[in-house]
Amino acid sequence: MATSIRNTKMLLRRAFSVKRNETLARNLCFTRTLNANEDQDDSKKVVAEKKNKAELREAKQKEAKAKLNMLLESMSKTTSKAFPSESTLSLATPKIRAKPAKPVKRTAVNTKIEPEMLQAVEDVSNMLSKEKEASKNSLIAKLEAVADESERARLEPFKPNKQKTEDLNSLLNTLKVDGKKPKNKPPAPKLAPVKVEDIYGAQPSGIFSKAHFKEESSAVSGLATWDMLYERELELAVTHPPANGFQQMIRWTKQGKVWQFPIDNEQGLDEEAQVGFHEHVFLEPHLKPWCPRRGPVRHFMELVVVGLSKNPYLTVAQKKEHINWFRDFFEAKRSILIDTGAIPDITTKSSPSIST
Repeated sequence: MATSIRNTKMLLRRAFSVKRNETLARNLCFTRTLNANEDQDDSKKVVAEKKNKAELREAKQKEAKAKLNMLLESMSKTTSKAFPSESTLSLATPKIRAKPAKPVKRTAVNTKIEPEMLQAVEDVSNMLSKEKEASKNSLIAKLEAVADESERARLEPFKPNKQKTEDLNSLLNTLKVDGKKPKNKPPAPKLAPVKVEDIYGAQPSGIFSKAHFKEESSAVSGLATWDMLYERELELAVTHPPANGFQQMIRWTKQGKVWQFPIDNEQGLDEEAQVGFHEHVFLEPHLKPWCPRRGPVRHFMELVVVGLSKNPYLTVAQKKEHINWFRDFFEAKRSILIDTGAIPDITTKSSPSIST
């Protein structure tokens, strides 16, 4: 577009310059003819001037028309070259907006249970055609309870060993701490003796001798908040802030904020000290008396056992209790599982309970 405008400007300048030169040349020719014919008659001069003016006007009009035609033709050619009828430029065009699709309902994903475990629960519940939803919900609720119990055990602070804390406190108390000597205070000025008067030593007037006053009931209902605040004030009045860093460390150790010395990674796990590591990890022997060897129930229980073996926050007794719960659950659904083919129909004695 800019090149076409530039070309048109150049053409206009050339046309105007040519027109100006032609007019100057004709004016010179006209003046020469006038000088040559000065001796002619006045009438011939007037006629010649009129003819020349008419011819000049006609010539100017023709030249102007020709120049305008040339200019228009050149402009049409340049515009046709610069702007072809079919443009090949990829210009931005507004897109047609599609209608908004209906929102798809998404089922809530349970983040506490792994997807593989949920799939195993789905497989087991599909075998129970009559009580599918109820059994599925009960299994998921039990797995969530196990996860919540593990989380509480993980967040629960370790209970300090009293024997070790007492030994450490006795050791720290034997250490001497160099304290700063208090500055000598100026002696307090002596005060004049105060006269003490006994206001209850006079003889009573006896005007209230016959009056009967109601005794207040001793059992006054009070708010528990006031009692709690009173106990807190007493505790603050008795307990003083630590005087040095050793006392502060002793207090933090008693509160369970600091590791006891010597450092023990199994601090607070005194109950599990007598239990072997293999009892935490190898839990599959507890499935042999009652769980089938293959099928969805076996797959589900294997996932449960693997999850319990990797859980460091539950005791062995708690893990066995969870396995017992699942055993009782599937035992209650035994008839349905036999009908659906999830477990084989073998008439055996009642399954032995897992020892805790």
